[in-house]
Amino acid sequence: MTDFLRCGGGRLRRYGVLLLLAAMPALGLAACSPVKPFVPDPSQIPHGQGRLWQVDGPGLETSYVFATFDGLDKRALDLPPAVTEAFGKTEALVLEGVGDQYLKAEIYTEENLELSGDQTLDDLIGARSFGTLSWHMKQRQRLPNPKAKPWVMWVYLGGENFGFGEYKDYEYRTYEFQVTRLRSRADEGGMEIEGLMTEQEYFDIYDKIPLDQQADMLKVTLDRYEGLPPQTTKGRFYLDGDLARLDAVWREYLSWLQPETAATLDARRITDRNGVMVDRLLPLMQEKSIFVALDSLHLPGEMGILRLLEQRGLTVARLL
Repeated sequence: MTDFLRCGGGRLRRYGVLLLLAAMPALGLAACSPVKPFVPDPSQIPHGQGRLWQVDGPGLETSYVFATFDGLDKRALDLPPAVTEAFGKTEALVLEGVGDQYLKAEIYTEENLELSGDQTLDDLIGARSFGTLSWHMKQRQRLPNPKAKPWVMWVYLGGENFGFGEYKDYEYRTYEFQVTRLRSRADEGGMEIEGLMTEQEYFDIYDKIPLDQQADMLKVTLDRYEGLPPQTTKGRFYLDGDLARLDAVWREYLSWLQPETAATLDARRITDRNGVMVDRLLPLMQEKSIFVALDSLHLPGEMGILRLLEQRGLTVARLL
C-alpha cells in the first residue's frame, strides 16, 4: 500500500494537511445544475442571531467571541469593522486548536486510522455502500482503503459539512479559510495565539464513536449523495448572522441518522466540547483580554458556549 487512500495523494491528516476535506465537490458529487436550496425554519434557541459578542464579568478582562465560518465562501473573509475593532482591543487570539504538525504526524498514522484485526470497511457498511464509495472515488482515480475506519471516509467525503453542499458556492469559492486570515492578522500584530483543544482531542472526536455508529454516518452520507446532493445557502445564513438557521441545517442532518448515532455525533462534535472549551476559556479571560474565534455551531443554543458563559455569571452582549 503506497499510501492510506491508495491514490498517491498522501495520508489523511486533519483539516487539509494532506487531504481536502471539501471532498464532495472534488469527487464530482456536487452537480453544477442549480437546484432549489434547503432553507429550514430557524431553531428557536438562545443567541440564535449574531456573529460577534462582548463578554464581561467580575475579575475578567473584557473579551470577545466571534462566530467563524468553515465554508469556502470568500465573502466571509472580509471582516466587518466591528470585528476588526474588537480584534484590535485584545491581547490574544484563541482558537479551537492551533495545529501541531509534529503531534499530527504521531497521531494520524495508518495504524490509528485503520481497523484492527480482520475487520474491513466492507464488513461494516455493506457491499452496496462500499460499491458506491468505490465508484465515486474511481472518478478521481482513487480507491478506498478497505481497512479505513468509517469515520475517516466520512470526513473525506465531507461529512463535517452538515451533510449539505453549499448552494451555488462556485460563485464565491475560495480556498483561503477565515481562521487562517485571523491567524495571519494575529501574527502581524504580535498577538499570542492559543488553542482550546489538543490534537489528540481532535482525533478522538470521531475515533471514539462506536464503529456501528461510524458506519451509519458513512452509509447515510453515501445514500444522500448518490444522486444530486442536498444543498443549502450556509454562507448566506452565516453572513446574515443567522446561527439559528445554521443550527437547523445541522439538526436536519442529524435527523437522517439513527437516533443513537445522532445523539453521539452531536455530543462529541458540539456539546461535549462546548463544556470543555468554556472551562478552558475562563482562566484565559482572567489573565487578559482575548478574541475567541470558534465555529458557529458551538455558540448558540441552551448548551452553546454563549449560554454556558452566562450560566457562569458572565454578561454576554451582542455587538454584530
